[in-house]
Amino acid sequence: MTQQEIVSPTVDDSPDITPPGDTPNAPHHAKPKRFFRGKQLRLSRSKMNTVLALCAMLISAASFYATYMQAKAAQEQVAAAERQLEAETWPWLQFSYSNFDLEAERPRITIGILNSGTGPALIEWVQYHYRGQAYDSLTALFDACCNISAYREALDTAQQDDNEVNVLAKFGWYITSRAEHSLLADGATLPLFTMQKSNFNNRLWDKIDDISEQVEVFTCYCSLLKQCYISTVDSHVSPVADCTEGKQMLAQQDDTATVEH
Repeated sequence: MTQQEIVSPTVDDSPDITPPGDTPNAPHHAKPKRFFRGKQLRLSRSKMNTVLALCAMLISAASFYATYMQAKAAQEQVAAAERQLEAETWPWLQFSYSNFDLEAERPRITIGILNSGTGPALIEWVQYHYRGQAYDSLTALFDACCNISAYREALDTAQQDDNEVNVLAKFGWYITSRAEHSLLADGATLPLFTMQKSNFNNRLWDKIDDISEQVEVFTCYCSLLKQCYISTVDSHVSPVADCTEGKQMLAQQDDTATVEH
C-alpha cells in the first residue's frame, strides 16, 4: 500500500492584534495638514514701555485738544455776551437844530443834543468850531459872532428901568445851558439854547440863524462801559480812548484855538 503524504495546511498561530478603536477593514482618515500656523507676538519689556508711552501721549493730546475746544467755546460765549452788553448800552448822540416852533407856530431857535442810542451817555465836553476858532459853549460862540452879551445887557438895563414890565416876554428872551458832565438817558434830549424871535431881537435872531450852517459841533461822551466816542454835527461817530485824548487829537487835526467862556 502506497503511503501518501498528507500535507496539512499551515496555521498561523500569531495572535491577531488590532489597534484599539479600529475595526478590521475600516477605512483610515488622514488628518489635514496646516499650511499656515499662527505665530505668537512677543514684545520685549522696552517695546511694551514704548507702546504704553505712545498711548499716554495720545491720550494727553486728546485731553489737551478737548480742553482747548472748551476754553475756546467759553471765550466765544464771553465775547458774544460782551458784544450784546455793548449793544444794549451803546449811546448815540445827535446834534439838533430848529428855527421854528410848530406847537407855538412862531419862529424860535432851539438847539439841543438827542440821545438816539440804547444806553445813557455821560457827556464830557462839547466844542463849536467857527471860522478857525473852537468855542466851549454856545454863549462864547454867539458872543464872538453876534455880540449876544450886548443884547443881554440891554435886557438887564430895561428890566432895571421898569421892574413891573416883563422884559423877557416883551422884548424876547433866550435860554442857555451847559452840557459838560451831564448824564443823558437814552431817548432824552438836552436843550442847549432857545431863543424866541421878536421885533426887538429880530436882527440878532437872523444873524444866529444864518451862521448855524457854518458851525461844526463835536461832542465827546462815554457809555456806562467807559467806551468813549466823538460825534459830529452830521451824526458821524468815532471811538476814542478817552475824551481827554479825543480833545487833544481834535486840536491837532484842526489846529484851532479854543475860546472859553
